[in-house]
Amino acid sequence: MINNKYSRINKIILIFLVIFAATLHAQEIRYPSLSSSQVIMVGDSGKWDADKVHTLSVLKVNKLGFKYWGYYGLSYYAIFGGLDTNLLKAGLAMSNDLVHWKKYEGNPIINSNCRWPSVIKVGSTFYMFSAAYDHVTNDSRIVMRKSKDGIHFGEEQIVVPADRGMQNQNPFIYFDKRDRHFYLFYYHGIEKSRDTSWNNWNIFVRKSKKIEDLKYSNPVILLSARYTMAAPSIVFYKNKYFLTVEAWNPEKWGKKWVTVAYVSDKIDGRYEPVSNNPILDDNDACAFQYLLDNHLHIFYSHCLDTAKSNWDLRMVKTSK
Repeated sequence: MINNKYSRINKIILIFLVIFAATLHAQEIRYPSLSSSQVIMVGDSGKWDADKVHTLSVLKVNKLGFKYWGYYGLSYYAIFGGLDTNLLKAGLAMSNDLVHWKKYEGNPIINSNCRWPSVIKVGSTFYMFSAAYDHVTNDSRIVMRKSKDGIHFGEEQIVVPADRGMQNQNPFIYFDKRDRHFYLFYYHGIEKSRDTSWNNWNIFVRKSKKIEDLKYSNPVILLSARYTMAAPSIVFYKNKYFLTVEAWNPEKWGKKWVTVAYVSDKIDGRYEPVSNNPILDDNDACAFQYLLDNHLHIFYSHCLDTAKSNWDLRMVKTSK
C-alpha cells in the first residue's frame, strides 16, 4: 500500500518535471529562421577594395534611381601596430532589390582612416560613424561625419575618444522608434596584450535624444567576454530586440568566426543568448541587421582566406 502511494507520488513528480521542462523549452527564444545566403558584393580585382569588402550599412534612400544605398568598409586590420590607415577607405553602392549592387563610380567616398562605416539619415542629413586609428599604436576611436547628399562627407568629429592600449570600434548607429532615442553600439576592450589573461571584450552602448549629443553620453556595458567578441548590431523584430555579435572561440565553435545572437525586451537591458546559436557558423562575421521590405535582413562578411584576411559580403533574410 505504501509502495503504491510512493509510486503515485513519483509519477506526479515526473509529470510535473516533464511539464516544467516543456515550459522552459517553450520560453526559449530562437533567432528567426533564415533563408539561404547570397553573395552580394566582392572586391574588384586590382582595385582599392580587392578581396577586402567587409561591412555593409544599408539605408532606404530613394535617390539617383535606387531605393537602397549601402556604405561598405574594408577588412584591413592590425593588432600590434603598423596599420596603414591609408588603406582604410569607405565606398558607396546602390540597389533596388538588396541583392544586386552597383558601386558608385566616384568610390571611395572616404579616402583614409575610415573603417566600419555605419550610416543613418536624420531629416536631410546623413551621419556616418566609423572607427579611426593611430597608425603606430592602433588605438582606435569612433568618429562621426556629416553629409547633405550622402556622398560628400565633412571632417570627422570625435564621439568616443581613444583610450591608451584599448579599442573603441565597430560602431553601429540605431534610432529606436519606441523611445525616440539614438543608440550607438560599439566594441570596447583590450585585445592587444600579448598576455591573453588581459584580454577583455565588451559591448558598449551610448544613448541620447539628439544624435550629436552621443559624445556626451555615458556608456553602458551590455555584454562581456574573455574570448573574442565584437561587432554589435541591433534590430527590433517581433516585439524583441535582437543583438548580434561576432565571436571567435575555438574551444566552443572550432577555428571559425561565428555570429551569435542575444535577445532582450529592453534595448539597453539584460540580454540572453538565443537557443539556436550560433546563427551563422562558417567563418561568418561583421553582421549588420536591418528590417527592410518586411523582412529581417543580415548583411555580413564571409571569410574566404583567414591567413590573407580576404572576405566577401553576403546576405540572408528571414524565411517567414
